[in-house]
Amino acid sequence: MSSYWNALAAEAAIASAQIGMGATMLGKTMPQRTSTYAESFFPLSIGLERAGKVILQVDRKLTHGDFLTRKEMRTLSHDLVALFDAVEVVSQSRYSGDERFRRPVDPLHVSIIRILADFANGGRYFHLDYLGGAQAPGGDAALNWWESVVAETSRRHYGAAKRKRDLERAKLMESLFDGAALVRDSLVNGVEISTVEEAAAVNLLNEAVVPWCRMYALQIVRWLARILIELGYDGYSDEDVPYFGDFFYPLNQDDQTLRSRKTWTFSR
Repeated sequence: MSSYWNALAAEAAIASAQIGMGATMLGKTMPQRTSTYAESFFPLSIGLERAGKVILQVDRKLTHGDFLTRKEMRTLSHDLVALFDAVEVVSQSRYSGDERFRRPVDPLHVSIIRILADFANGGRYFHLDYLGGAQAPGGDAALNWWESVVAETSRRHYGAAKRKRDLERAKLMESLFDGAALVRDSLVNGVEISTVEEAAAVNLLNEAVVPWCRMYALQIVRWLARILIELGYDGYSDEDVPYFGDFFYPLNQDDQTLRSRKTWTFSR
């Protein structure tokens, strides 16, 4: 094992671990708590960036026999949109026509990448920048996630029958307190919550939608994981290229698993 092999293996381990933490925390997001979104976006954006850059490095090594320079890698900065465009070029050149490697391009995937890209590229300092009178790129990531990803996922997957049952449950919970409960809270979009019924309704909606949000995010991860696993096969005879399945097979799952599995951290 060369020093390059060790470096790539270390990056792959970091990327998969960060993605796992981000996916796990994504299932714990709460629309009343901005911090819960940041707890997911920090590791998720880091893991996605590192996984994408490993793909570019391995492709360069297998194609040209050397690695991208630090200067070349820095031109991508934290721009996940540009990075994944470059990854798609690799995927198309190597695995064109194979559906397993088709880039997820649903509008929800586009929104997820845009939000995480803006977060990685300065949005993580949104609140500090706001205090200093500046506007962070992309604005508030938690707000954008709630108003685009959650809203669209709710429209698609939070059916009328389920919504009706949940609203009835929320009314029942309100009646149990018989007006004795005092609620003072607000959502990440600034909407104020002042009753048990309102709090219960939004929590039940979030509970129903979060697994679908995680699925769409992890479909992007699965795309990267499959490319990395295949690159590991392509580089079997190259002493500098690890077998990436050791790190990314747990993330290469079917949609049902992406929705239902809550914990995505794995011990090795």
